[in-house]
Amino acid sequence: MTFGLGVLRYMKLNISYIKFAEVNMDNKRKLIQWLQETSFREVTLFVDFLVTAYISYFYVSQLVNASTEQLASIEWLSTVLFEVIVYSIALMVVSYIVLAFISDDELSRPMDVREKQINLVGYKYTAIILQVGVILALFQYNIAAQDFEFMQSSLPHLPLHILVGAFLIAELAHYGVQLYKGRSGDIYG
Repeated sequence: MTFGLGVLRYMKLNISYIKFAEVNMDNKRKLIQWLQETSFREVTLFVDFLVTAYISYFYVSQLVNASTEQLASIEWLSTVLFEVIVYSIALMVVSYIVLAFISDDELSRPMDVREKQINLVGYKYTAIILQVGVILALFQYNIAAQDFEFMQSSLPHLPLHILVGAFLIAELAHYGVQLYKGRSGDIYG
């Protein structure tokens, strides 16, 4: 009797494994089909967007989880910024190596007029966000330097965090706008 139950369980386990393998193969086929239908530049933008989103998440989580002593320490802040830079470079290099293996020499092809226009629109929004970030950081620095009680900050080195945040948001906007404009076809504006 127990032998029969063991065989039945084994058969159920094998059937479950086969179903999982079929679903896994279906997902692989869908991924390959998506990669073939999507332009290489769009895949590159999507990967860059994901890497920048991860770096932004890492930076914000470091700030949120830090103690007040860590936030006040310039050594800790330097370490976090160094980690952000190293992770950014490493992830971008790895992603470009992987993308170079799956591309059909699309890296060497120049951008066409449409891609150049989409790229310019992405830079427009990036420039606006960076300008606002720099102005806010300078404003906050001047307020802190004059000991003005307008905006009391519990976050030391706030102008630096504003600049880093503006840079990360600008990069996300740059990639996001290009992805949106490339998909929607509305390349002007």
